[in-house]
Order: sequence, then structure tokens, then C-alpha cells
Amino acid sequence: MRQREVALPRRWYLTPPMPSLAPPVAAGVVLASRAASAFRQPRRGVVAAAAAAATAPSSSSGSSSSPPLSPAKNFDFVCPICLQNHFRLSSMPPQPMGLSCGRCQRTFPASPAYLDLTLTSGVQQKVYKQRSWGGTELFRNPLVSFAYERGWRQGFAWAGFPGADKEYDIAMSYLLPAASGKVLVDMSCGSGLFSRRFARSGRFAGVIAADFSESMLQQTREYCLAEGGTLNGSTPIMLLRADVGRLPFATGSVAAIHAGAAIHCWPNPQVALAEISRVLAPGGVFVASTFLSATAPLGQVLGDDAVRPLAMVLPGNPRPQQMTYWEEQELRDLCTAVGLQDFRRERDWRFVMFAVTKSTEGAPFGFAGAESSADFVE
Repeated sequence: MRQREVALPRRWYLTPPMPSLAPPVAAGVVLASRAASAFRQPRRGVVAAAAAAATAPSSSSGSSSSPPLSPAKNFDFVCPICLQNHFRLSSMPPQPMGLSCGRCQRTFPASPAYLDLTLTSGVQQKVYKQRSWGGTELFRNPLVSFAYERGWRQGFAWAGFPGADKEYDIAMSYLLPAASGKVLVDMSCGSGLFSRRFARSGRFAGVIAADFSESMLQQTREYCLAEGGTLNGSTPIMLLRADVGRLPFATGSVAAIHAGAAIHCWPNPQVALAEISRVLAPGGVFVASTFLSATAPLGQVLGDDAVRPLAMVLPGNPRPQQMTYWEEQELRDLCTAVGLQDFRRERDWRFVMFAVTKSTEGAPFGFAGAESSADFVE
């Protein structure tokens, strides 16, 4: 039997290193997990996935044997309010400026740090405040953002996450058929853990590193500058503050979206998946990884349907206001409901990475129907 790729002491399953991402586990779930561990199956498809991604460079080296691709000449966005007015930028602005939408009478700030295309960007609200969501607000904390690649993310190993390099390889096997040579959106990019790997691969025309957290985008920028000295390398990176529930992209304009360890933090996953489906081009792909529920290890052996009654009576999820741990079927349901098809996944313990595709039936790739363009205000 193949051994786990990340071998951890058993105590890690009982006292995970990150309380905010680890719900209390009832004794029955612990015993079930131990029983499941005795019959753990090898991660079928991981070897095949890595082989399929062999044309992509190792994330540690960043080299590529394939011919270099032409970098993106422009990055295209739309006003997040009307979804009509277009903003086109060739790179991060060298100095603060504004992206103005005459239709909505709004100007969105853009700076060397990031573009801010959220609904409330640049607005001073006197009374109304958007209700916060714990899973989102947690990562707006500068201390959490600073710690993310300095121990926090590595702690995901308790749930079976195989590590950033292996996760990158699996993601690339799903992304490349749809997005090679095109612009990739890394949604909820965090500190740019995968955005930087995607850019170093040389397989994409550009990478849009998007997150709702200002401090995470700042971390991404600092890492990019420290590693490459610029955001405008052979594969340019655009930093974007955006809400996954209201994406600032034209309908059918995005070749691929990646969201690593993120969907469990989104306030309204169904709305977010609908937005992702809207902006994906026909044949476009969405790839995401997340946490499964506490009964998932046993469900991997006996079947999720068989252990669902156990999941219903035993605690295993965090409070709803913080984040969600999933059943695989829930993820399938979310995707099917918004027209995303061909669900594929890699699953181990409580880790899952899945990919879904936008139907090829529909309008051609591009900005069909767009009439207006952006006004830039410095």
C-alpha cells in the first residue's frame, strides 16, 4: 500500500495546529477516522495528474522547455456595478490613478499596490456597513496575512493537503488544456502562493492575482518584488482587489479561474459560483481546493452516502459565520446548479481539489456586446 505523501503524527488529527480551520472532533469521528486510516486508498490519479502537468515547469525552478509565450498586452476589467464600462490596463499603474465609470458616476482607485474594483471602493459611507463574514475578515488581518506562508498554510497538512508544489502540479493538469497562453485569474490568491508559481511557469499570458483582503494583496506584491524584482516580467501579474460575489470581468471573458483553499471562506458560495460561471468563456475551467467534512476519511472508504447520518449528528464543522467544510456531493451540487460541468477531483483524507468546465455552447470567447470603454482619471 502506498504511504501518505505527508506523514504526520496521529496527534495532529486530534489537535490540529490551526484552531480557526480545525473544528472540534467528536470521539466517534476520531474512531471512524482511525478505522478509515487502516484502509486508506492511494490517491488515484495524482501520478497521472502530475504526468499530465509534466509540460509545466517545476514550481521550484520556474523553467520551461516549451517555447516562451507572448505576454498579455492588456488586462481587461469592467465596472463591478453595471458590468458594462470597460477598463483596459497594460500593467500596474506606476502612480495612483482612477478608473472612472460615467454610467455609474463612480471612480475606482488604482495604485501601484493594487486595483480596487469592489462595490464600495473609494466610497465613504456614513452609516451603512456591510455585515462582516468571519472567514473573510480573518484574512484581512495583517498578522494573519504575514503568517500565511510562514507556517499557517503549511499547517493544512493535518487535513491531507499534499503541499503547495503538489497542489500546483494537480492544478496545472486541469488548467493548461483550457488556459495555456491565456490570462489566468487566481481568485482568493492570498499571499500569492500559487499566483507566483503560475507566473513562473511561463505557460500563461498573464496572471490576475485577486483577493478581497488588502493585506494579502500587499503580501503578494512584496513576495513578487522580492523574488522577481517586478510585476511586469515575462508573465505579468496584475493585483486586483475584488469580491468573488461580484467579479469585475465581462461575461464570457475569462479562460480559467483558480481558487486554492478558498471556497470554504466565501460568504455565499452559490452566488460566487454563479459569478464564476458567468465570467468563464465557453470551455473555460474553474479549479479549486478546499476542506472536506470530518467524516470524509471514512466516507472515502465506505462512501459518503453511508456516513452522512454520522455527519448529521456529530459536530465537525466550524460555526456557519466562519467557514464551511464540505461533502463532495455539496460541491457537485453547487457547480451543477450554475451550469458548470464535467466534475473531476483529486481527494485524500479531508483535502479535495476539483475542476469543472463551462459548457462550450454559447457566445464565442471575447467581449461581445460591449459598447463603452473606460475613462482614466489621475
